[in-house]
Amino acid sequence: MKKFQLLPLFWGLLHGLNDWIAGYMLAYYTMHAQAEQSFMILIVYSILAFGGQLPLGLWVDNNRNLKFFGLSSICLLVISILLFFINPFLAIIITGIASAGVHVIGGSVCLMVNKERITPLGIFAAPGIAGLALGGFSGMLSSTFLLIPLGLILIVTFLIIKTGFPAYFIKQQANSRQLDVHDWMMLTILLIMCVRSFLFDLMNTYSIQFENGILIIGLSAFAGKLIGGFIADKIGWKKYVYITLPLSFILLQLGHDHIIAFAFGIGCLQSSVPVTLWLMYQNIPQFPATASAFSLGTAIALAGLPLYGAPYLHHIIAASSIFYITTITVATVLLLMAFSIYREKSLAKSIST
Repeated sequence: MKKFQLLPLFWGLLHGLNDWIAGYMLAYYTMHAQAEQSFMILIVYSILAFGGQLPLGLWVDNNRNLKFFGLSSICLLVISILLFFINPFLAIIITGIASAGVHVIGGSVCLMVNKERITPLGIFAAPGIAGLALGGFSGMLSSTFLLIPLGLILIVTFLIIKTGFPAYFIKQQANSRQLDVHDWMMLTILLIMCVRSFLFDLMNTYSIQFENGILIIGLSAFAGKLIGGFIADKIGWKKYVYITLPLSFILLQLGHDHIIAFAFGIGCLQSSVPVTLWLMYQNIPQFPATASAFSLGTAIALAGLPLYGAPYLHHIIAASSIFYITTITVATVLLLMAFSIYREKSLAKSIST
């Protein structure tokens, strides 16, 4: 297991490069396409990259072959870069599929080697949003710019292959270690907060008001995730989130007109992401890939429903806001029901073994 200690770093770098490419492709495409086409590709990418994580996570947990899915995701990412020079729209679609794989497999690998620590999860999660912000910030550059992250991906892939993939294993968790009601409440709060920090929400409501706002927010989220995992290990996750969540609420309110306060608020908010992933895994230890998908993809996919729908489906909302709200509520309830079913299935397996 000692040789795998660098895997969270390698997969974190790959995570950052993946999101860097996605951010660049989306920004570049929107600058050269009509508004309707830009909106459509953003929807398609989000469905694949975030919504696609849950079915992929279930597939990985059923197949239990991290190496196959990991290398397949990397190959798709490389193909998408090369295809971008020919067909940008199709390239972004493939990038979305690759992104789902990088998130699910990277999270699963880190859960296999984290030794009950949150810090490795923060190392993996942190580079993603920073890469997305940097990619979007550099979207004005020529498409040949993609050759730089392509070269870096090949280097990181070599390091990952050289280090190897950990064996997929199911953690046997005693009943005494199951999370109590208070932990469940905190987990719910963390998921809601992660939804609130959805990157495109930031782009549309705050960052456009400030020069280099997207870049500042991305780096703040990076620092928050990286530092948050380390501090949570030192002082305990409960104590940490009880401090950072109220603080993030205050700073986000103050940050309506002050980018620095807003950046610190985002840092506090995003620092809970590694904790969310760890808690989710504690609840469904039989399904590490599904836990990664729930934490890193499903919450963001849900956040995108009202955000994407509102501007272009305004007439539907205006005509029947109750129908729209009901649709979102039903989707959320179904998701929670599915989560409960898998959790009960996980507990049943733990007891039987």
